[in-house]
Amino acid sequence: MGLIDLFRGDRMSAEALPEPSRDASDDRMFELGGRRSEINISVTVDRARKVPVVRDCLKILSDSVAGLQFGAWRKKDPRTRERLEGHPVVALLEDPNPRQTSFEFLAQVVDDLEAYGDFMARIRRNASGQIYRLDRFSPDPEITQVEELPNGMGKRFTTRDVNGIEIRLLEEEVWHIPLPPTYDGLRGRSPILHDGLEAVAVAIALQRYANTLFTNDATPPYALSMESSFKDSASKDNFLKAMSRALTGRNRHKPFVLEYGMTPHRMGLTAEEAQFLETRRELWVDLTRLWRVPPHKVGIMDKATFSNIEHQALEFVTDTLRPILELIERSATKFLIAEPGVYFEFNVASLLRGDIKTRFEAYALGRQWGWLSVNDVLRMENENGIGPAGDRYMEPLNMVPVGTPAGQRSPDKRASVEGAIHFLRQSVATTGGRPRLEIVKDAA
Repeated sequence: MGLIDLFRGDRMSAEALPEPSRDASDDRMFELGGRRSEINISVTVDRARKVPVVRDCLKILSDSVAGLQFGAWRKKDPRTRERLEGHPVVALLEDPNPRQTSFEFLAQVVDDLEAYGDFMARIRRNASGQIYRLDRFSPDPEITQVEELPNGMGKRFTTRDVNGIEIRLLEEEVWHIPLPPTYDGLRGRSPILHDGLEAVAVAIALQRYANTLFTNDATPPYALSMESSFKDSASKDNFLKAMSRALTGRNRHKPFVLEYGMTPHRMGLTAEEAQFLETRRELWVDLTRLWRVPPHKVGIMDKATFSNIEHQALEFVTDTLRPILELIERSATKFLIAEPGVYFEFNVASLLRGDIKTRFEAYALGRQWGWLSVNDVLRMENENGIGPAGDRYMEPLNMVPVGTPAGQRSPDKRASVEGAIHFLRQSVATTGGRPRLEIVKDAA
């Protein structure tokens, strides 16, 4: 059949498109599903998880978000807000379904987003329309399909439950968070199956190379040459079987005698010649870039300076976690809360806390300048307050509006300042120039 026949649309015969030959000895023949890479490796999320760095990146992201506190807030005016204790959506995310805790559910949200590029959960409502349960279902493209309905009727999700029963859900029945930017307007972009497909495929190939290498006692492949030839194929097969028995199992590393004038020839490269370790190390760093995870977070300490680890930890919160948190926050605000002026928010203060010295210096600064009370500080340290006395705020005596004459201070402040000066003068006069500590305390 020629090109003209192809363009004409004539039906092609079976001989025109022969089935591709399949080699049963090729492991890739049995790789079902996934996306095929340029190096002919089929990549799935499950296969990618077997690469330690991929698994660690997903784990550190999901665990970091799942451990955060969260709440619902209402804007009272542009400057103030109030926390809504016991809001239905907060209670929902604290107990999303009978099978998962809040930590497990939020960890699943982030894991699905960063692995598949989508999070999907079935929304269940009571008779009054209030959401009382969220059931996550797999966003794997081979399990769940998303399609656009005609006439602007929204999206439809077709998935299967654990028993293989098909389920169809409309857009309002699903809490769907796509990881931007979407490539078709329906689904998010997967760091594994889309943007990082080739890097993950190389990592899988390196992992398989290492497994095969050590399965064969870290010995590169070799071939045998002989001056003559076997008299028939049966003799050749018998020799290969005998050689296999002599070099495998408990006979590993035992000497083997080559007959018929055979000479071994190494084929391929050793791990050192292929720079296996260097290649794998550089590839691991490339994989961390897919999720913007600092290398030291997944145990890659080769180039760590240890002088800026704390700043890198802060950058991990602001540059890596913050976009994920805002994506979840805004989706929950729009699709779960849907109340004007009410929004959902995570509290990242626990992740931004530095060492104890840095924290206490910051608390002291806020306390001295009047925007933190004792109870505020204790609350941020997850400690109980000291009662009403801990709600008092201090104010520096020199904090007055610019240009205010000294005589226009408030009477209380002026009296306190004059009293302190009087006691200091009295102390200096009675102790020969040294203020007595107890008098200064009385003045305060």
